[in-house]
Amino acid sequence: MLGEITKEYTGGIYMRLQASKPIKLRNKVLGGQKPLICVPLASVDEASLINEIDEVIRMKPDVIEWRADYFERILDFSKVKHILEIIRTKTQDIPIVFTCRSHEEGGYKKIDDDRRLKLFQNVMESIYVDVVDIELAFGKEKIEQIKSLAAKNGVKVILSYHNFTKTPSEEFMIEKIKEQLNNGADIPKIAVMPQEQGDVLRLLNATYRARKEIQNPLIAISMGSLGIITRMTGFIFGSDMTFAAGVNASAPGQMPIEEMRRYIEIIL
Repeated sequence: MLGEITKEYTGGIYMRLQASKPIKLRNKVLGGQKPLICVPLASVDEASLINEIDEVIRMKPDVIEWRADYFERILDFSKVKHILEIIRTKTQDIPIVFTCRSHEEGGYKKIDDDRRLKLFQNVMESIYVDVVDIELAFGKEKIEQIKSLAAKNGVKVILSYHNFTKTPSEEFMIEKIKEQLNNGADIPKIAVMPQEQGDVLRLLNATYRARKEIQNPLIAISMGSLGIITRMTGFIFGSDMTFAAGVNASAPGQMPIEEMRRYIEIIL
């Protein structure tokens, strides 16, 4: 009987929905058999950031995201490049996501769009990053400029949508993912805030439905304490990367990476 149960479990109950067109990020596969765990860097000054990098590397994340909107000298392009060089040298072959989140979608600082565009252009030309995360709301013209430069430099693009007040309808979220793809996303991403348990189920079902329709890797998250379960189990429904806290959390609901890894290993 035990053998039958074991066979049933390993034979498909916990097999996750994978992307039919996974993306190779250095030595990791986004959209493959296992979800990737990404840990953010969110320190304000250089000394703290360097200490944070060392701490996070010891945690062995699959991916590291620099939330550069927290950095006090974010508009000093030469300093940003210097920090990226340090991150790249220290992390070696860990994929790096560069994010300078807009203030309207949860960014720490308010930076005008033209400066953010110039920042992303400088970052992609630095050759230190593997992925950039920009909001779909950044606009078609600026996204096209970023996509063109990203293609030249071998950088993948996440187009993201964040809603910190509510969880929209399933249809809205699925259409938002398709809109991201139509605007050139290599990886569409949605992150929404639940007000009650049904919102969490709606996000998971939207993830499942989107995975059935799209081929690219996908990131879908329900935020806050109610949404924690999506960070732990969203990969079953088709989400390919989850975010966990290292030294600092960058969004509501991020749990420590050690706990996240343990939960995923139990489920897989």
